[in-house]
Amino acid sequence: MKAFIPGGRFDPEFETNEIHTAIAADLTNPVGTSILWYVYVSPTDTSVATSGRTVVDPVYDVGSYTTNGSGGRKWRDPVQVPVVKALLKQGRAYFNMRGFYAPDTLHLTLDRDQLMQYIPDVLDNPDPLDRDRVIYKGQVYRPFLSQQQGIINERYVLISFDCQQVMPEEMQNDPQFQSYAQ
Repeated sequence: MKAFIPGGRFDPEFETNEIHTAIAADLTNPVGTSILWYVYVSPTDTSVATSGRTVVDPVYDVGSYTTNGSGGRKWRDPVQVPVVKALLKQGRAYFNMRGFYAPDTLHLTLDRDQLMQYIPDVLDNPDPLDRDRVIYKGQVYRPFLSQQQGIINERYVLISFDCQQVMPEEMQNDPQFQSYAQ
């Protein structure tokens, strides 16, 4: 008869830690890539100075900035995050009401523990997640979907993000991304 709680050193905590170690040693470091992750600064964020907060129109969620850098949407300084796998799909030109609009999509797979190490509060509130920005290969992307994967004893191992390219005309009021809008 088997015990209800297995004994020995190979408990779920040990196995999960070994998986994270293997991901870092075999996937992320030798063959993985990295991204720059910008965390959006909310207008009500009290952890930054008033001059560093986002100033936007309450209805349209956009804000124009002045030449001295005030106003507009703001993001924290970028954090370089290691990526296990990045899958880039070139945009298909669908004809719709906006005309031919062909943004690329990016699927990212990251080690959840590493992501939490670099950006601890990234999964606390998923609503502002699509306001964050990701830079990959010189292009700006907006994460719009996250999915935690590989659960072992209520602890997730991987997290994946689907991101959509932010087109240059969408960045015209975002001073931090003007160099990418060219």
